[in-house]
Amino acid sequence: MLVSLEAVPRNAEALAQTSETIRNFSSINSVNIPDLLRFPLRSWDVCISLAAELPDKTFIPHIRAIDFDMEKPFPLAELFHSKNISTILVIAGDPPKEGDSHKIYPTKTVLFIKKLKKELPETRIYAAFDPYRSNIRYEFDYLREKEDAGAIGFMSQPFFDLRLLEIYAEYLEGKEVFWGVSPVVLPQSRNYWETRNRAVFPKGFEPAMEWNVRFGRQVINFCKERGFNLYLMPIKVNVPAYLAGLFNRQ
Repeated sequence: MLVSLEAVPRNAEALAQTSETIRNFSSINSVNIPDLLRFPLRSWDVCISLAAELPDKTFIPHIRAIDFDMEKPFPLAELFHSKNISTILVIAGDPPKEGDSHKIYPTKTVLFIKKLKKELPETRIYAAFDPYRSNIRYEFDYLREKEDAGAIGFMSQPFFDLRLLEIYAEYLEGKEVFWGVSPVVLPQSRNYWETRNRAVFPKGFEPAMEWNVRFGRQVINFCKERGFNLYLMPIKVNVPAYLAGLFNRQ
């Protein structure tokens, strides 16, 4: 089982703390790096920086499709080759906030994956997977399109209910999937996931670290038993304490 930890590139200090945490948890073997416009650091720059410090880990920068022009060659190709960036996650990308001058394009995710597969044939491309986007049938069809375009596997938005995860897993058996888990320990965080992402929480959910650790362990066991991978997205929590709970470290 592979375990990927999300490292949000807020600033150099936060990334230094993330590096130290990864060193202390051998179960973490890869790192996902979001590309968030509100922060000055781009995902691929962070990837290069952290890879120099942690050469035994796999780094997966997120690449926003809407940031790139389909009519032009992928501008980061040479950088990726020279810095050995060989694994990426393609996401659609959210438009910039009003007043932000960041340029975007009407680039569709499936076509962008196909473009990258042609221009960077050795690159391992993962595609984003959102169980709350529409309905199950729609999402499976969308995942199939991404796979046909060149994606080797999928990384999901966080699940909070193991029963829902099991339903999706039945149809994705044999695929390379990283199932997302994100601890929610504040009522306002739950509200964010429910209103912004339309996430589903079980009736017995509790916004407490203990509940989230128990759930995370359930997902870890599920992934081990079914041959899946894990994608951890600890936001607004004590990350070392959360990981210690998941992996039984004192």
